[in-house]
Amino acid sequence: MHIDEMIPTLLSADATAARFACQASDDWAQGRTLFGGVQAMLAVRAMRQWLPTLPPLWSLHSTFVAPIAPGHMLIEVSLLRQGKTAVQLSARLLDGEQTAAIFVAAFGQARDSAVQLSPPARPVGVAAEPAGELPYMPGITPAFTQHYGYRWLAGALPFSGGKAPFNRIRLRQRDAGVLDEAHIVAMADAIPPVALSLLPGPTPASTLSWSLEFVRHQPPLDAEDWWHMDATLLAARDGYCNQDAHLYGPDGELVVLSRQVVTVFG
Repeated sequence: MHIDEMIPTLLSADATAARFACQASDDWAQGRTLFGGVQAMLAVRAMRQWLPTLPPLWSLHSTFVAPIAPGHMLIEVSLLRQGKTAVQLSARLLDGEQTAAIFVAAFGQARDSAVQLSPPARPVGVAAEPAGELPYMPGITPAFTQHYGYRWLAGALPFSGGKAPFNRIRLRQRDAGVLDEAHIVAMADAIPPVALSLLPGPTPASTLSWSLEFVRHQPPLDAEDWWHMDATLLAARDGYCNQDAHLYGPDGELVVLSRQVVTVFG
């Protein structure tokens, strides 16, 4: 299923809440659950479908409660608060009536401010550019990765027993089209946790919570352009790993900040 084919269908709505149905195919699986980035993307799309005039997305907090297999699912969206410039909503992804994931999003209009700071750009297309694009390997790499291209620039591949607590990866969406806000949400979760690179062999792991922040917005881009992600393992203890990541656009400018808590079962 092409990523743009996953459009939530409005079932019911009132002034403060709405319910949507949606469908995802098996090629978006991540082990026994639906890829977390697509879960978040569907939640954002449902919010925007219900309230089309929402301003740009600035933050999204995700908690993955239980596995949910690809297929039919429901999304319930609730309006938490609507102010003059900011709107906050929540969404629950439902497997039947069981909550599989919870999302809280903050959207905000531009406003005048004396505080201006542009983060440093990340050079794109220089060192290690010859690195080849990793092939999709059915049964070995997660099913959803067939929709993304990866070039490893630094760090180690998953389950290779690496030593460096970081990965530097070029990535792109393989599905043709344009890349909008919701696509970027999904892409920001498309790389594997750094902790997996330190393990000597396959080990189960899952994201417990994920926080995403946009630092700038732009018009839709060519979906097949190469982006760059720097990810760093900050701490690991008692089976829980804390990871920080920066996603840079094709022009080298920082677009998204990401922070995850990942559980590793081994």
